[in-house]
This record gives sequence, structure tokens and C-alpha cells, in this order.
Amino acid sequence: MRIQKCIPGFYPLEEITYECPESEKKIYEALREAIPKGWYAWHSMKMRTFENKFAEADYIIADPARGILIMEVKGGNIRKDGGCWYQNKKLLEPSPFNQAHRCRRILSTRFREKKIKYPIIGLSFCFPDTFVGDGPTQDDLRNLIIGSESLPYMAEILPDLMKNVIKKPRHTKGGWIKELHNMWCEAWVPHPQLSLRAKWGIKKRIQLSMEEFESLYRIIENDMVLVQGGAGTGKTLLAMELAKKEAEFGRRILILCFTDALGFVLSRMFQEEPNISAAPIGKFAVKLLRDKGHETKESYTPEFWDPITLEAALEGMPPEKERWDTVIVDEGQDMSENDWCLIQECAEPKRRLWVFMDDTQAFLHDCMLPEEIKKRSTKYLLGKPYRCPVAIQELADVYVDGEPNMKLIQSAVENKIIKIKGCEEDKIHAKVGNEINNLLGEGFKGSEIAVISLRGKNLEDNIIYQERLGGHKVALATYEKASEHIVCDTFMRFKGLERPAVIITDLRHVEDRYAPRMNIALTRASGVVRIIDSKEALKKDPVLLQLVK
Repeated sequence: MRIQKCIPGFYPLEEITYECPESEKKIYEALREAIPKGWYAWHSMKMRTFENKFAEADYIIADPARGILIMEVKGGNIRKDGGCWYQNKKLLEPSPFNQAHRCRRILSTRFREKKIKYPIIGLSFCFPDTFVGDGPTQDDLRNLIIGSESLPYMAEILPDLMKNVIKKPRHTKGGWIKELHNMWCEAWVPHPQLSLRAKWGIKKRIQLSMEEFESLYRIIENDMVLVQGGAGTGKTLLAMELAKKEAEFGRRILILCFTDALGFVLSRMFQEEPNISAAPIGKFAVKLLRDKGHETKESYTPEFWDPITLEAALEGMPPEKERWDTVIVDEGQDMSENDWCLIQECAEPKRRLWVFMDDTQAFLHDCMLPEEIKKRSTKYLLGKPYRCPVAIQELADVYVDGEPNMKLIQSAVENKIIKIKGCEEDKIHAKVGNEINNLLGEGFKGSEIAVISLRGKNLEDNIIYQERLGGHKVALATYEKASEHIVCDTFMRFKGLERPAVIITDLRHVEDRYAPRMNIALTRASGVVRIIDSKEALKKDPVLLQLVK
């Protein structure tokens, strides 16, 4: 919320732009020129106690040296007859007197609730359409009413009125003037938390993507389909939707992907679906061999994983009747030649095979999709990316192809969608921790934040070996309960996943293929992205250099 700075003067500072009674407009014009130097005045002051008792004062005038004057305004022909007040011959209920007293009670209560010392609060009345003359002789109204004939002389009348109403001021040095200004609140600019703005954007983009996916259900009519699309175009989402549709027909579905973390996420997602199995292809191959009695001990080296899928294709396949009706492959661009041997074995002889892939994100090797699959498949190209905000996608695309739209990216920096921070190398981990706390302060949950290293696991200085960042425990993407924690992992291991808030670091450790690493990491962010590293590392990137703070 933004509250206009409280300085002496008449509020609103500009002309009244909304509809209000002509009587109040007359007073507004008279008062704005009459307020003595150093005084304050507010038009249309709403008040509410903690017990939800409401009142509204037409005008509140404050003399810092003397006190507060509540001015009740009534237009039209005002008269008092038989103890009752009338406006244009119509009974006024409540009377101006009772309205003003209620405002004083509510305002006094409000000050006490906030434990603010306040001065004497006086009452006055203005009838801008009625000639008052000497006014009523009723003792509690005498000399407190301003009529139409007095409006041109408000500058002279107002100081005398304040002295007449508050004869013995009670001096206070509390924040009562500031509190009055806060209660009135001339300007309020909605500023939702960054997390809410990100989630609104995500929801809107998903709705648009699902409209596009409606037309893709025709894929079900084809036995072999190749779906291609860039990062964030919804390949994994579509693959899951199609798997559910196939299961509704009573078919058995196998979903294979490359990344372990994505495989574990999909496996947990479908654990209650008896007809759907999901796994990363390497782990899937190991399980097939173990089910056949092979004593296969996992080793996290290329020498172990390269041949394991071929071995599973040759020796680990289950009996024909236990196989699957539909095989869905996500991250097809990352599958090796041996991986495709296993995939084809799972899909033969007459099973359905749907492949989802993005050539631009192939990292470990060139895409090895067999020519046979290319030729036999029905092709479908997905449209625009939906996962990332437009500016983050623009930044990510710079590392694939094209000139950056710096105006768009800079606008996202100003709106806190993108933030680039440089610091000394020994302070990077602390800076990442601070940014995690900033994001939590903006309403993001820990489970919505991911820290992504551009370097692989084999570097000791990799941030993924930090157990805590910013005082919070962090977990690898493959951790069983990773969905409940801040994730800290490499760009490759987080590939295929996404989070609303992504922090990218370890740029300084990258020696090769910097551009695809950045593209992969940036496209994991569905809401906001932060890039934090040494100043020297950021200077090496000509785009980030223009944005660094």
C-alpha cells in the first residue's frame, strides 16, 4: 500500500474527481483556499473501530497547536423546528448534531485502540445553501454553524472557529496527525505479493495451453506419434494427460523419461493408477534386469549407465503378456542409441509409441532418434511456450537463437520478475540464502523455490553440497520428499521439472556449453528467476552484464 506523504495542506490535493454532494464541493472550494499555513484538512474521512463500528466525517480539520475540528455538512434548506432538524422540509435522522457526535466517539475510540495520545476534538456544522445569520441560540450549537453567507470569508472565520470550539487546547506530541492521514488514505496502489503475481500468471498460461491441448487428443487415434516443442510448451503435461486417457480405455501404459528426478515425480504422481507405470529409463533398465535375477549394482558412472539399457533390451524384457499397450517417451532428445533399443523393444511388435522431445535441449549428445520412428510417426509441433513469463522466455531464447528484446527483459527486472545479482565469490552462497529469504518474504513457499547449479555434480564447490542455505534445509531433486523442500540441484538433474521461483548460480564454474545450460535452467522458472554469481562471471555474459545490479 502507498499512502501519500503527510504534509500540511488540504486533501485531496487535486480536484475532487468522484461524485459527491454539491454542498460538499462548495465547502471544498472554500476550505482549500482558507486552510491556514501549517494546518491539515481531509475531505470524507471514514473511520472504523476494532469492533467494526463505522462513521464518516465530511471534513476533519487539524491545527497541530490546538486540536481537531470535525465539520458536518448539510446542503439544501436547513432548519430546526420543535427540536427536530429538517432538510428541504424532510426530517433529518440522525440529526447533524448526532452525526458529528458519533464521529467524535468513533475517532476517540480509534485513537485509544491504537494507544495514540490525541488532542481535544471539537465539532462544527456548515450549511452552504442556508443563510444562517446569527444562528440558533441552542447553547451547544451557538457560534458553531457556518452558513452560505460566510463561505467567501472562510480564511478569516476558520481560525476564530477553532479557538471558539477548543478554548483550552490539550497539547500532545503523539502521532495523531499521521494516524488521521493513514486512516484517510488518499492513494492506494494494489501491490500483491510477488508469489501471487507469479501464480496468477502461471494459472492464466496453463489455461491457454489446455485450450491448445484440446486439439491434440487426436493423437490418441495414431499408434506412433512424434510431438516436438520447445521448453515450456507443455510436452510433459500433455504426455500425462494422454496417459490418463489411455488408462481410461483399460490400456497398460509405460512412461519413460531421461531425468531421474522427473521420473520419480511421474512415478509418485501415478502410484495410485494400476495401469500406468513411470520411471527414468536407466532405473527402469536396472529393475528389468533385477526382475530377471541379474545382480546389478548401480554405479554413478557413464561406464555403468551407457550399456545398461542395451543389456535390458536383450536380457531383461518381461513375457509378452506382461508388457504394455502404450509406451510414452518424454525427453526423447536425451535418449542414447542404447536407450532407443530398449524403448523399441518395449513398443514392439504392434504397441503404440508416442515420443515427446525438444532438439534444442539435447545436452549430452546429439539427438539419436531412430530414422524408422521419424518416418513412421505422425508429426505434431507444439506452439508457443506457456511455462515461463514472456520476459523469462525471451531471456532463455537468447541462449538458443536470436537477438534479445532488452526493453522487455529490462521491464521484467523493474517488476522483480528477473533479478541479476553480482557479489564477491566468497559471498555467493550467503547471497543465495538471502534471496531465498527474500522470496519467502514475498509469499513463496519453500516447496516453490529451486536453486539450480549450472555445473555438474562432480565439482566439490558446487552449491548442491550445501546442506542449508539462508538457514533453511535444502534437498536434491531426487529426494523422496523433495516436493516439500527447497530444492538445490544441477541444471541437468532438474531438467524436465519446474518451480515458480528459480535461483541460478555456479556460472563461474562453467567451462563449456554455457548457452544450453542457461537455456535449460531459465526455462525451469514458471514465475520468477534470480541469477546470482560473482561479478566477474556475470561480466562474461553480455546480456546479463546489462542487467546486473
